[in-house]
Amino acid sequence: MEENTDYNRKQEDLTWLENLQRNSWEPEVIISGITLAFLFIFPTKIYEFSVFLIQEIGTGYIASWLILIYLTTIVSVFKIFFVVHLALRFVWTGLLGLSFAFPKGVIDAHLFKNAQGYKYQSPNEMVLKLERICSMTFAFPVSMVITFLIITIYLGLLIFIYLWFDLPFILICLLILITVVGLCLSLFLYNKKTKFKRWYSGTILSSIGAIYQSNLGKWFTVGYAIFIFLGATPIITADVEDFSMFVNETNLVAKELEWPSKAHIYEEYHTQEKRYPRAFIPTELITDNLLQVGVARYEDDGQMLSHIQEKFGDQLNSIGWGEVKETSDLLQLYIDSTLVEDITWRKIRLPISGQKVYQSLHFIDSLPAGVHTLHVEKLILKYDFVSNEPQLTKLENWAKFEFIKK
Repeated sequence: MEENTDYNRKQEDLTWLENLQRNSWEPEVIISGITLAFLFIFPTKIYEFSVFLIQEIGTGYIASWLILIYLTTIVSVFKIFFVVHLALRFVWTGLLGLSFAFPKGVIDAHLFKNAQGYKYQSPNEMVLKLERICSMTFAFPVSMVITFLIITIYLGLLIFIYLWFDLPFILICLLILITVVGLCLSLFLYNKKTKFKRWYSGTILSSIGAIYQSNLGKWFTVGYAIFIFLGATPIITADVEDFSMFVNETNLVAKELEWPSKAHIYEEYHTQEKRYPRAFIPTELITDNLLQVGVARYEDDGQMLSHIQEKFGDQLNSIGWGEVKETSDLLQLYIDSTLVEDITWRKIRLPISGQKVYQSLHFIDSLPAGVHTLHVEKLILKYDFVSNEPQLTKLENWAKFEFIKK
C-alpha cells in the first residue's frame, strides 16, 4: 500500500513538472520583459551612485570607476541575454502560428519544380527545436546571477573594509588578486578532490555549468559567454561616457577643453537629477551684470586640506597660493585670465540631486559684451599609488569654459 502511494506521488510530481516545462514560455516572457524594463533604468542610477561615492563618500576615482564598470557590465550582459531571449521568443511565436495555420507543413507537389524533392522541416519540428533553444537561453543567466551575487557580496565587503579602515587602495587590489589566484589554484590546478571541491560541485552554480558543458560542449559554453560579454562592450562604453570628468585630482582632458559638454557646464542644459563634475553657471548667455558660479564639492578635499595644512604650509607661497583655512580655499577663480579675489563662497545643497556645491556671485559690469573665459584652478594632493605619499599639485585647468555677455 505504501509503495503504491509513493509511486502515485512520484507520478504526480512528474506530471506537475512536465506541465511546468510545457508552459515555461509564459513566465519566461513575463520575467524577461519586466527585467529588461528595469535593466534599462539601472545604468543611469549606477552612474549617479558611482559619482556619489566619489563626491560624498570619498572612495576615490579608481575605486568608483571599477564599481561603475563592474555593475554596468552586469547590467549590460543581462540586457544582451534577455534581448536575445525575447527575440527568439518572437520568432518562436511566429513559428507557433505557422504550425497552427499549416499543420501539414510543406506540400511538395505545390512547389516550383526547382524546389521540389528536398527534405523540409515540419512546423512542429521547428517549434520544438526553437522551444528548446529559448529555454536553454533563458536558463543560462541563472548561473551568472549566482556568480555575480557572490562576487558582489565579496567586493562590497572589501569596499567597506577599504573605507572603514582608510586603507591604501593597492592593498584591496592585492587582496582581490590573492583571492583570484587562490580560487584558480584550488579549482583548476590542484587535482585532489578536496572538501571544498566536493561542496562546490554540489552547488546550483556548479551543477548548471556542468549541465551546459556536458550537453552543449565545454568550449561552446565558454565561447557563448565570451560572445555575450563582447557584445555588451559597446553598451558598457556608452554607459560610462564622460565619467573621467569626475576625477578630482586631474585637469580637464583635451577633449573637454576642445569640445566641452554644455550639459556639464550650464544649468539650462543640465538634468537636475544628475550631479555636476566641476564648475557651472546658470546660462551660457548672461543678460545682466551679475554672474553666479557654482563649483562641485568633493569629500576628498577635507582630507587634502588637513594634510596641506600639516605638511605643505611653507610651499603655498612658492606656488602663488594664499593661506588655506577652508576647503573652498583650495579653489582660485579666473575670468579672462584675471584672478577674482576676496570671493565669498556659500555652501549649499542642490534641491533634487542633493549635491553639495560652493556658490559665489560676481559683478561683471566692467566686462565688455562678447565671449569670455572662466576657469578654475585647484590645489590638490596626488597620492602615490604604492606608498600613498602625498605630493602638492596645482591644477591650472581643473575647470574651464566660455560664457557670452550680452
